[in-house]
Amino acid sequence: MRITLDYEITPDVIPKNNGRAFISLIKKLIQETDPLLFKDYYNQHKLKPFTFGTYFPQLQGNENDKLKVGNIVKLNFSTSSLQLTTNIYNGFREVKEHTWQNNSSTILFKPIRAFLQPNKKIDREEITVKTLSPLLVNNIGDSNKFLLPGEEGFKEGLEFSVRECAKEFLNDNSDFPFEFEVKAWKRRVLYHYKKMPSTTGIFTIKSKPEILQMIYDVGIGVHRSQGFGLLEVVG
Repeated sequence: MRITLDYEITPDVIPKNNGRAFISLIKKLIQETDPLLFKDYYNQHKLKPFTFGTYFPQLQGNENDKLKVGNIVKLNFSTSSLQLTTNIYNGFREVKEHTWQNNSSTILFKPIRAFLQPNKKIDREEITVKTLSPLLVNNIGDSNKFLLPGEEGFKEGLEFSVRECAKEFLNDNSDFPFEFEVKAWKRRVLYHYKKMPSTTGIFTIKSKPEILQMIYDVGIGVHRSQGFGLLEVVG
């Protein structure tokens, strides 16, 4: 399930490293509407059934470590959980403003409108997707080492993260088929707590329909709930 939240933001120039502001906003929406779920998600380290991406329709460019984004942001939130979708929507309505502050940077969010996107049902064994937020893959056994397509361990790390999600969200421990083919990609370096090389691009994924549906709903790769791995089906 996907919901798009439109916010007015102030100021119109924000840090490139703005991901934590949106994590803070999502946590606030969940905490306000379901404190028990918030504790379940954030009082322990666990996989969370959601991902998100941001889009700035008025984006004009960047200068040094700042982005000139205008005053509107679209937060695209995706999850497999109807309960969580409801919580996010109710939180959007109830939280009239939210302020994130970090060192010398402050972002003020004020809600404008919310759109529930039509459900997309995946019933085939192959999809072609493009990234709506960067894909992040780390090395098995070294979570601080991030990998790019073609590097040793990339496919293994990606598949491991998919299988961990399948265990958590589908209770699927089977040796299901999984293939990931890179059609086109670019390297994108993000500064999210630390320097993280990530991937944007177009990929073909083959697996069981329920695995592909899970990937579409909750994202792919690591740190999905921090704004990574949101995909759109393009073929």
